[in-house]
Amino acid sequence: MTDPIAQPATPVAILPRKAYPMEPPDAVFALVAVVLGFLAWNWIWPRLDTGPAGDADRGVAFFPGVAVTIFFVLAVAASGTYFALHHVRLTRAGVIGAILVLLGAVPFTLYDTTPVHFFAGIGLAVGYVTWHAYAARTAVSTRLGALTTADVLNQGLVVPFSNLGAWFAALRSLARDRQRPVQVLLAAVGIIVALPVIAVVLSLLMSADARFNSWMGDAGHWLATLDIWHVIWQFALGLLVAIYLFGLLYGNAHRQGTGHISAERATAWAASARRISRVALVAPTVILCLIYLVFFAAMGSYLFLAFRHAVPGGFTYAEYARQGFFQLAVVAAINLAVLGLTVLFAKRETKGKGETKGTVLSVSSETERTVPFVSPAVSPYPRVLRVLGGVLSALTLLLIATAMSKMILYIDQYGLSRLRLYTLWFMAMLLVVFVLVGLWHIRAYRASTPIAVVILAGFLALTWANTDGLIADYNVNRYLDGQTSLIDANYLAENLSDAAVPALVKLRDQATDPAVQDNVRQLLATRAADGVFLTPSADGPWMSWNLQITQANGVLPPR
Repeated sequence: MTDPIAQPATPVAILPRKAYPMEPPDAVFALVAVVLGFLAWNWIWPRLDTGPAGDADRGVAFFPGVAVTIFFVLAVAASGTYFALHHVRLTRAGVIGAILVLLGAVPFTLYDTTPVHFFAGIGLAVGYVTWHAYAARTAVSTRLGALTTADVLNQGLVVPFSNLGAWFAALRSLARDRQRPVQVLLAAVGIIVALPVIAVVLSLLMSADARFNSWMGDAGHWLATLDIWHVIWQFALGLLVAIYLFGLLYGNAHRQGTGHISAERATAWAASARRISRVALVAPTVILCLIYLVFFAAMGSYLFLAFRHAVPGGFTYAEYARQGFFQLAVVAAINLAVLGLTVLFAKRETKGKGETKGTVLSVSSETERTVPFVSPAVSPYPRVLRVLGGVLSALTLLLIATAMSKMILYIDQYGLSRLRLYTLWFMAMLLVVFVLVGLWHIRAYRASTPIAVVILAGFLALTWANTDGLIADYNVNRYLDGQTSLIDANYLAENLSDAAVPALVKLRDQATDPAVQDNVRQLLATRAADGVFLTPSADGPWMSWNLQITQANGVLPPR
């Protein structure tokens, strides 16, 4: 009998290292990615100026401005150049995508910081990353629509993370050529990785000798007066961005890792998710429609009063206009989610036992999409759900119209504010989307494409609308024209960005009420003395500069 102990050990299988064939442009752009990664943190990340005394409570927050525009111009140019050097020609969709990314970046230079800029920045980053699919011809879908979500997932996660080793491979290819800049970079990376060990060693040695402790204390005090640590951490975090960005570029240019998500797989996944019986979806949809019918019946004759700029008896304008508006906006959003989930998860019954030439229904329409595998024929979207979805869409359109009429009535009486303007924009977007969804329930078409286009165009319009300037101009002009006797100058001066300053100056110079003039004059003087409330003055870093800061400082009283 063979002794099991004497048996030789089974060799452990070692996975082969993933190969990253390198070309000269790859090595150079690995360093370009490092520069872009550092600039992403140094230029775009908000910073706090604590002043000479280092008092953070009295600091001024500096938000990125022109630096955002310059960064994305450089990023798009770098990506386009990298693809061109790899003989990847931009498609028409790639050119349009680059234009859209740059259009999203320009408002940071034109307008002062508002809440819109935060969401615009997120959208800009997502758009730039996703654009690589269209620029390099690796897109899951050639048009905007439901499958665009697959491109966002593919470009945002799959491609860069499946090519994380490409950046290191590019550096190794440069190191083999013994180029000094690469050796310096590798040395810097080694130092950053070893920082925890160096810190522990220094701490132990400082504890072991008083004189060494004194020397290190003096050196630490000197280093504390420098801003070098801020730069070091930005460089360290920038390396992570560089590894991610170069993986994205390399994967798309070399078609490596771009095929994990395909149109066929995404469509098949969507088809496999349709498991909920139509009976389980019909019942709650019917209940929702009945609730809305009862709601409209309860409102009765004053349902459409806001359209005639009238209010029911016993209500003031403020009470009637504000009553239920935000609740109706939330209900409309819930209805959109209900319809979307119903379309995505409603079960389509199989037609008999036969099989067809591999056609499955699109996520967003009844249009059949041929795929390279055999699948059973499925029935169209259930007729009863189509009818109920159309009814729910129509009722939601009535809800939206009622809510918007109330908000317009409220704005006409009390003026614009950020919350009122943003909510009105949101409701207008929902209105258009529900029109498109309602038409889809009447006759199927590729609805996801126009919906995506409308959302993208509406968001770009919001970023270019100069919302704070629009709010201030609307309120001031209505007051000066005598359409209202109310003007909340404190809100315009204390809650809006520099975009409101020209309107406030106009109010100061043209108002006939001395009390209003004095109040605005004091507000402007306070704003100038404080370096403005929400954004920095022209004394801030160049990265935070925008056109409206210059315009505001040109008309504010001298400090």
